[in-house]
Amino acid sequence: MPENFTSTKKLAVFGAPIAQSKSPIIHQMFAQQFDLNITYERILGEPAIFTQQLNDFFADPNAVGANITMPFKEDAANWASEKSSGVSKANAANTLIRLKQGFRAETTDGKGLVSDLLRNQIHLQNKVILVIGAGGAARGAMEALLAEQPQQIYITNRSKENAHRLVEVANDQRVQALSESECEDMVFDVIINATSLSLNGQLPALSDKIFHPHPSVYDMVYQDVDTCFVAKAKSLGCTQAIDGLGMLVGQAAESFYLWFGLRPDVTPVLEYLRQELKDSVN
Repeated sequence: MPENFTSTKKLAVFGAPIAQSKSPIIHQMFAQQFDLNITYERILGEPAIFTQQLNDFFADPNAVGANITMPFKEDAANWASEKSSGVSKANAANTLIRLKQGFRAETTDGKGLVSDLLRNQIHLQNKVILVIGAGGAARGAMEALLAEQPQQIYITNRSKENAHRLVEVANDQRVQALSESECEDMVFDVIINATSLSLNGQLPALSDKIFHPHPSVYDMVYQDVDTCFVAKAKSLGCTQAIDGLGMLVGQAAESFYLWFGLRPDVTPVLEYLRQELKDSVN
């Protein structure tokens, strides 16, 4: 058990919007597993004064860390005095950790994604992966995906220029860009939708041929029912098609570990949130 846990530790998540964030309940459930006393609040970030909001929050010595969501991940990366290699490559951070001197910026999204893939028995070693999207979510995942030793990662994006930019950032011969039309002639083992299109009921502009012969499919976002991307994959015979709720809990678990050196069990939290989503439909 880490030292100096007698006082209540303060945590928060900054974003805009922020009211929908599940982070407070997730981290309170993690803390209960270890009998830790924490507070965890949602803070609506304001672009004009965001760095001052961070300064104000961390002025309390009991404020040990924070999560950062859109649109402040780049600002958080630049605010911190130290950056992980993943943050430096992605130019985005979703976790801030108080150090003895200064603050460290980390990105746990990629590890959260990989941990959920592995939890669902989707292994990446020697596999051919298609990542749809080249924005922050894809950038944040690249280091963790490459660490699993895939055979190849192809990136496709509406703007091929952005896909090529991500290839340059990854700086690894296993990462290549494909146009949307080139994807239909390829066979993939795993397809990851790193866009937010599903939140608006939209599908990427890709041929249905990408779903043959039935790769494992993962959508980084989640809803109270199957996202349209997951539903499409299932309708075309993909038996392993999963949404991003487990990634959300997995990245939170990585943040919690960075703050406290304790690794929580994600299963009961994931089951609670899944039931909560089902109940919201009924």
